[in-house]
Amino acid sequence: MPHSTRAGLDPKGRAHSRFIKLGAYSVATVLAGLLLTATFPPLVADQSDRAILNAPVTLLTSPIAGEVATMNVALGARIAENSTVAEIKNKRVDRSTLITLQGKAEEFQRALTTARARKEADRRYIETLEREISAQKAQLITQLTDQNAGLAGLLSAAKAAVIEKGALRDRQQSLVAQNTASPYMLKPTTQQLSAAQGSLDAAAAKLAASQSQLEAIKNDIFVGDNLVGLATLAQKRRDVAFDLQNQTIDESQAEAGLRVQLAAVDAEKARLDSLAEARLAATKEGEVLSIGAAVGRHVNAGDALATMVDCRDLFAVAIFSYRQATALSVGTRVLVSGEDKHGPREGIVQDILPKSNDKSDAQYALPFPQTERREMYVLVRFAAEADQPAGACPVGKWVTVTRADGWVPSASVVWRQASSMMGRAVSALWSADAAGPPEPTKRSTQ
Repeated sequence: MPHSTRAGLDPKGRAHSRFIKLGAYSVATVLAGLLLTATFPPLVADQSDRAILNAPVTLLTSPIAGEVATMNVALGARIAENSTVAEIKNKRVDRSTLITLQGKAEEFQRALTTARARKEADRRYIETLEREISAQKAQLITQLTDQNAGLAGLLSAAKAAVIEKGALRDRQQSLVAQNTASPYMLKPTTQQLSAAQGSLDAAAAKLAASQSQLEAIKNDIFVGDNLVGLATLAQKRRDVAFDLQNQTIDESQAEAGLRVQLAAVDAEKARLDSLAEARLAATKEGEVLSIGAAVGRHVNAGDALATMVDCRDLFAVAIFSYRQATALSVGTRVLVSGEDKHGPREGIVQDILPKSNDKSDAQYALPFPQTERREMYVLVRFAAEADQPAGACPVGKWVTVTRADGWVPSASVVWRQASSMMGRAVSALWSADAAGPPEPTKRSTQ
């Protein structure tokens, strides 16, 4: 009975059964392929569509703490190098250090003024003492000169008296020798000669002492009972001269300290001026990726006001299996498609990273995509530097990276292309069904 039933099926029924089986097998094949591609990673694929465009970012940080006075950029705007990004003003700058330095500078200024005043007073006092000493010295020189002249005359008189007494003694000695005079007459004459000789010696000593005193006075040496006043003035002059030297040293020290303090005050003023108002400029040309502060917001030194990215530094971060590490070594040429509407661009593998972290991700516009077990990052730099794109910077755009001499495609890319072709085919069939069969042409009647 079953055999007769199968044999009794018409051709249309058998064709319908074949179509059902073919569809079931096709669906099972597709499901098996999907299961395989979902279960096993693309271990040997030379292509990856898990790639994203990225670029290093430049943080524009506030140089001082304060309020944002102006923000001269907008999100996505392109800025030139050294252009003003923002202006920060701080009205609460701590000036205690400046006040302390100014107080010390004033102390050195007062010390310098006091030293100079004392130095000038000592100088004038020394001039007064020198005038008084010079006047008394000149008077003493005149007196001693006259005194020496008188002593010289007395010395000459004493010499004459000695000569006279000597001649008288010799005459009396001659008379005594001739028995003309008595020996008793010789004794007074001898005594008179001795007295004259003593007077001569005394006059010579007085003259020598007076001359020595005159030379000492000329050399500013004042010794003697009659020169006590002048010696006191000379000692006073020396004491004041020593004090003048001390005041000169104090003046030099005060000047040096004042110079150091004034330099510190100027440096502190410059520092406070830089803290009171600052201009944040772009370090390079690029595009504003994000803005972290608005006008009127209080920021601290080092806070990021904006981030900037240069689209000419674009690179692709692709995810490949560890098995492709040798095939995708540094320097390998690849093709990056989907980045530019003009077609794929040639790139070069710049680096291979096993994983990323928050510290490395902070250096780029976007964090690296999440990898699975036994996968790695392949960083691709474009072989030729492209011009700045006319539109928005394509950071964050997903692209496909293919090894230049590779032949094993990525499963996801194949499925996407197949689904795209199937979609186009279905769209074409739906369009054909909607249009309907062509209308028959009417024959002309004669």
